[in-house]
Amino acid sequence: MVTERPRLPTTDDLLVVVFDMCSSSDIIEGLTLRGEVHRLETFLTAVKRYLRDNAEDNRFEAYKFMGDGWILLFPADIDGAVLLSFLKGLCEFFRRKLKRKVLRYLDAMPQVTGVTLGLERGPLLKTVMFRQREYIGRALNIACRLQTAIKDKDKSPAYKALVSNAVYNDYFRKLPGAKSIPVTRTLRNIRGGTAFKCRKLTLASK
Repeated sequence: MVTERPRLPTTDDLLVVVFDMCSSSDIIEGLTLRGEVHRLETFLTAVKRYLRDNAEDNRFEAYKFMGDGWILLFPADIDGAVLLSFLKGLCEFFRRKLKRKVLRYLDAMPQVTGVTLGLERGPLLKTVMFRQREYIGRALNIACRLQTAIKDKDKSPAYKALVSNAVYNDYFRKLPGAKSIPVTRTLRNIRGGTAFKCRKLTLASK
C-alpha cells in the first residue's frame, strides 16, 4: 500500500502592506452614541470597493480584513513608482471618504483621524486553514508591528507609513515623491526589543 505524502505548503516572496484606521474605538463609540454606527460600515464598504477596483492594475491581493483595516500582499517585483502612487491614492481616498461618510456625524472629533501603514517584504508560507488561504511569516509580523509603532514619538501619525530599510531601498529610495525620514522604533517581540531602524514616509496631508 502506497502512503500519500502530505502536500507541503509553498513559500512566496511578497511585499506586505498593513493599514489601519486611527482612533477607530473612539469613532465607533461616537457613532454608537448617536445611533449612526452603520456609517462606519458604509465607509468600510467604500474602501473595500476601492481595493477591489484597484487590485488588478496594482497587482495586489486584499488578503485579510481586520475590522478597521486590511493586509494587502504585493508581488516582490512590484514597481516602486506604481506602489507609491497606489499608497498615496489610497490615503487620499481614505481621507476624503472618512470626512464625508464618518467624521461629519461625530459630536466630538478624535485627536487623530486617518490611516497608518506598515510595510515589509519577505518569504511567506502559504497554507490552507478551514478552507481559507492563509500566510505565515516574519514579514507579516514586522509589517503589523511597524504599522502599530508609527504613533510612537509622533503626535500626527495619520497618512504615514513605517517601512523597513530594505523596503525603502528597494522601492522608494530613488523616487523624488517619496518624502521620508530615518527613524528607530522598538517593535514588540521583535529582536528582543532592540532598536529597529526604518523609514517614515509621509503619503498625504490631513
